[in-house]
Amino acid sequence: MLKVVEKHTEEYFDFLGTLISFPSYPGKEGDVAKYILSELQKLPIDESFIDECGNVTGIIRGEGDGPNIILNGHMDIVPEGNVPKWAPFDPFKLEIKDGVAYGRGVCDMKGGLAAMFYAFKAIAEYLQETGTKLSGDLVYSGVVQEEPATMFGMEYFMEETMPKHDIKADLVYISEPSMGKFGIAQRGKIELVVKTYGKCAHSSAPEEGINALEHMTEVLNLIFKKEGFKMLVDAKGPAGLTVTNIIVKPGGTLSCIPDECEIAVDRRYTPEQTEEELLGEFYAIFDKMKEKYPDFQATVEPRYFHETSWTGMPKKVKKWHPSWAIDGNSEFVQKTFEAMKEIGLPAEKWYFPGGTDASMSCGIKGVPSIIYCEVEIAPCHKEPEFTPVQGLLNTYAGYVAILAKQYGIDVKEFDK
Repeated sequence: MLKVVEKHTEEYFDFLGTLISFPSYPGKEGDVAKYILSELQKLPIDESFIDECGNVTGIIRGEGDGPNIILNGHMDIVPEGNVPKWAPFDPFKLEIKDGVAYGRGVCDMKGGLAAMFYAFKAIAEYLQETGTKLSGDLVYSGVVQEEPATMFGMEYFMEETMPKHDIKADLVYISEPSMGKFGIAQRGKIELVVKTYGKCAHSSAPEEGINALEHMTEVLNLIFKKEGFKMLVDAKGPAGLTVTNIIVKPGGTLSCIPDECEIAVDRRYTPEQTEEELLGEFYAIFDKMKEKYPDFQATVEPRYFHETSWTGMPKKVKKWHPSWAIDGNSEFVQKTFEAMKEIGLPAEKWYFPGGTDASMSCGIKGVPSIIYCEVEIAPCHKEPEFTPVQGLLNTYAGYVAILAKQYGIDVKEFDK
């Protein structure tokens, strides 16, 4: 373990404990953002601020032709769920027992957010002590509202905050839970809204109407059989397709044939596929249905939500995480692996199975992104949420070593 980590272990867990104490549900991250900003303001860095959307940022300006790196994580958490299932632990109190840390967000992803902060702090204090500059900019960013799978905060950060504050990015690290592996690709996810339309009639005379649910059952059957869909295979296996909700209108106890039926479709897809292709699969199905049923009518579109950040900023956002992949043999990846080897930690390339804000940084904006945090995925969003303490400390050390390697600093400088 690097001595810088040993020296600041207690401080790191105090910081993490404070993060966990805030129930920072999506749209309620203000206390976390303000606390992180107060800690950033104590560091010898060039800028720190909270943007209009509620994201918090710290910047170390560099000089030269080195990489501009962003350390990124989301500040929001999912609700604690059934509190009695946490017993004997409190979801909003960091507790450590038998080498395991418990608390909502300890895995997803306040543990990683804290590890990145302390790695950022280590670099800032090293530069102050040595009177040197990095060869490129280093940015720490905590963003809002990732958990709803809308990338609200990350989109605002990249499209508005970065140009406003002259932030450049050659590489993004995201500390989502990865069990110590390095995510260099990610399966895509999009929620699609499929609707069928009919004609209302009294249920005593259904022949006088067109039952939208009846037409939807044929679509459902094709979805569950996966007929007409390209289920490409990636490192995780065949891509995913399932239905998560169904609504009919009019509904309830009315004696009425529904003239509208809506389903929510969760579609997982590989980097080779595009949103247009996924929508096209449904259009092709609708065309075939119209041949069978002349009165068949249906639509498909991505799911959108109207969200508001904790600062009061409203935005219409899409519920999706585009797929992405980077070159596993790139210089950035090779240096990352070399850094881990230098401090005796394993390094393995990995295909990330869930959704992350790397879909914005890499999938949409094209900035190479790597996911890394040595915490467990399985306990995420569960009761209780937990992870081994050693993995958190390894993540802290790992990011110190990675940043040292990317900026050409001898990692031994952090082991004195």
